[in-house]
Amino acid sequence: MPMLETRETIRPSDFAPFLRVHSVSKGFDERKVLHRLDLAVQEGEMVAIVGKSGCGKSTLLRLLAGLEKPNEGTIAVDSNPVNGRNRSARLMFQDSALLPWNTVLENVALAAPDRTQRRELALEALRQVGLVHRADDWPATLSGGQRQRVALARALASEARLILFDEPLGALDALTRLEMQNLIEKFWRQRGFTAILVTHDVEEAVALADRVLLMQHGEFGHESLVPLPRPRDRASTAFAALKTEILSRVLAEDR
Repeated sequence: MPMLETRETIRPSDFAPFLRVHSVSKGFDERKVLHRLDLAVQEGEMVAIVGKSGCGKSTLLRLLAGLEKPNEGTIAVDSNPVNGRNRSARLMFQDSALLPWNTVLENVALAAPDRTQRRELALEALRQVGLVHRADDWPATLSGGQRQRVALARALASEARLILFDEPLGALDALTRLEMQNLIEKFWRQRGFTAILVTHDVEEAVALADRVLLMQHGEFGHESLVPLPRPRDRASTAFAALKTEILSRVLAEDR
């Protein structure tokens, strides 16, 4: 059985990472959400963040996307400070956030960086998620799983180097969720983008991530490496042991 390696303290690497969060704090009015957070992520890495609701996971993603500004500290992507919108990143929400007055194709094309090739990029992205035949349909005619696949296609069409997943599969049924997990891993391995996945599903985190960070009250309390071969065997003893160990730490706050 592979050894399960864990580290209690999360510190930035000594060499320059693709994404660096240094001593970041964020609050709203009197409520402090993030507390002097440090994080280093290498290019092409997939990192999952788990933790209970309200611990600051989504706030961190909004900071990484440039939708919010930290009260203290710095965020840099490829050594470039994030000031305002982070054009290297794409944020995928739990809600597909499709524009109902645009067709499926138009929704995906909006994200394409090259205006001269938007239609081609959007069609290719829809082809990759298996929905090119719905290109001219309205979002309202799609199932929840299909809308999330369109949202994934939009993220792919953006050609973002950093994709931020904020519980994108939380509202899906179990089978559709598994299919989407497989799609996300497939495209991550093909394209080599860097990914931050926020999820309440510990199994999902272990299945997809290179390492799993536990956030508690706006701080990282624990890091678990996931040294399991891909694709992950969810029935294996090593997978079950790591999942149980992380889940026990998530639930420990109630004791």
